[in-house]
Amino acid sequence: MSYSLEQQQQQPQPRLGVVTIHDACPTFSTKIFESADELERLNIKFNIALIPFFNEKQDLPRFPEFIDKIKSYKNCQIVLHGLYHELKNGQFDSFHETTEADAEEQIRAGIEIFHEIRIETKVFIPPAWKLNNSSIKVLEKLGFKLAEEQEEYLLLLSQQEFKKIKLPKVLNWDSTGYPEKNIVNMSRDEKAFKLQIEERPQIIRIAIHPRDPAEAMKDQKQMISILKDSAYEIPTYTDLIPKLEQLAPSTRLA
Repeated sequence: MSYSLEQQQQQPQPRLGVVTIHDACPTFSTKIFESADELERLNIKFNIALIPFFNEKQDLPRFPEFIDKIKSYKNCQIVLHGLYHELKNGQFDSFHETTEADAEEQIRAGIEIFHEIRIETKVFIPPAWKLNNSSIKVLEKLGFKLAEEQEEYLLLLSQQEFKKIKLPKVLNWDSTGYPEKNIVNMSRDEKAFKLQIEERPQIIRIAIHPRDPAEAMKDQKQMISILKDSAYEIPTYTDLIPKLEQLAPSTRLA
């Protein structure tokens, strides 16, 4: 990958780059730690989207060494990433199709597991970045401050209101669940990033997954470097929330 100096010129208006490691669970611990170690080495703030009960098998309190390692990162914020992420049958948690009652049951279960391992968060990242209004109502009720969709941030507020912040589509290398098949996403994400850098959006998001193709980390590191050189600030989600508050009007839930 290569980009011109014009694409990397500093802009007077602040821009934000958000880097998140998704699908954190014991099954993918080697890849998760490789990515997090590299971001720590680069002194990059990042987020880890942690799965409480992956595949209906990996209840996090049973994996204290994994949790201790996740908590050890200095530049990292840990956020809730569904409940199971994937069920035993391979289907994703369906926070875009569920009823309000089912969404509340699952999100509360995830919060309870986080409490057991002494992690607190007010940020929710649904699997596949998909939410419906029922799930949004539950997140608002339970006091979450931020949720993320594929092309939006939802800044959740009290009194059944939330803000939608329109964004470019998240840069994501894992579309199949298989690293060898995900290789087809390399050129697509390179082109998408180059276009975003040219257009200078307010926010650019990089989503790192353990099932990305092996070659993806090199591109992801270069993109992060270009963001820094282009005067993009790289915050955690908590740092991001106050920066979003003035970007969109409130929307009342039906």
